[in-house]
Amino acid sequence: MNTSRLVAFGLVCVLAGALLDQAIAQARKVSFTPEMIAGKSTAEKAAAFLDGAAEMSDNGSWELIAIGRAWYLGGNKDKGQALFDRVTSSEDVESSDWYRIGHVYAEAGERDKARAAFDKFGSLEGRSEKHLIEYGAALIAIGDEATGERRFARAMERRPRDFWGWTAAGGAYLGVLPMLQ
Repeated sequence: MNTSRLVAFGLVCVLAGALLDQAIAQARKVSFTPEMIAGKSTAEKAAAFLDGAAEMSDNGSWELIAIGRAWYLGGNKDKGQALFDRVTSSEDVESSDWYRIGHVYAEAGERDKARAAFDKFGSLEGRSEKHLIEYGAALIAIGDEATGERRFARAMERRPRDFWGWTAAGGAYLGVLPMLQ
């Protein structure tokens, strides 16, 4: 067998293996059926969906934070916190992960925890004006107007006509946290 045929055969084998691996992984993922929630309590139904979502998440940080948010705000703070800790202990933790977790704490009325997460979001290098606007607005929304206004003003100097910044600021003074753009 010549070299090019051998290489082609090898590539076909690798591709077939990858396709087979993907098919097996998809077959293992949970799929909704009415039976999965039939006759269960509300808490059991919630757990079935959130556990299924965890299986589908592929360990993505935003996905894990969303699941953790549901647990945390739904009354099972331990399960939610465990997911947040899993995300933040990763070497790949992103600044947006800290913002999303801080958002959950603020929604839960836990301003100290929210502030700590927002500070980690705001302290990471490479902050864009957009992120400084969101950081400042988030601080205003949780009651730290002085610090929030300084961060916000610094960013708005460079983007004085930023629609999302104006919206974030207006909402912040009403206690509404900005969504991460």
